[in-house]
Amino acid sequence: MRNFAILSALFLCLVSVQTSYAQKADDIVGIWMPSEGTSYIQIYKNEDNQKYYGRIVWLKEPNDESGKPKTDPEGEPILKMVNLKDFVFDDDEWTDGTIYDPKSGNLYYCSIELAKKDKLEVRGSLDPFGLVGRTDVWVRMKSK
Repeated sequence: MRNFAILSALFLCLVSVQTSYAQKADDIVGIWMPSEGTSYIQIYKNEDNQKYYGRIVWLKEPNDESGKPKTDPEGEPILKMVNLKDFVFDDDEWTDGTIYDPKSGNLYYCSIELAKKDKLEVRGSLDPFGLVGRTDVWVRMKSK
């Protein structure tokens, strides 16, 4: 009986810890800085389709050597570029989206998880299952 009481208490503690970290879909909305610290990404919700997107809103070095705005390999300006697209909130993470790397011009499958209130784990991968890729930690700069 005593063991049952201890196990029950432990279970309730675990359940309360698990539920205290439950995410809400809009928790991702705000301005975030990727780990290299050279840009800020504003993540927002598109009210028309209820999906989440990210736009580059600040660059540490917005211009190239000649003083012109930096562009991706296709010649598109990097500043104000939408580089996160089509994320849906599902089971405490944002999935089914893509992330565009404006330096290389490559597009990757992507999922995002809120590790802590002010830290995102952004995983870009070559495959839709996230097996071959890398995870970057982004820090919140500003909420909604």
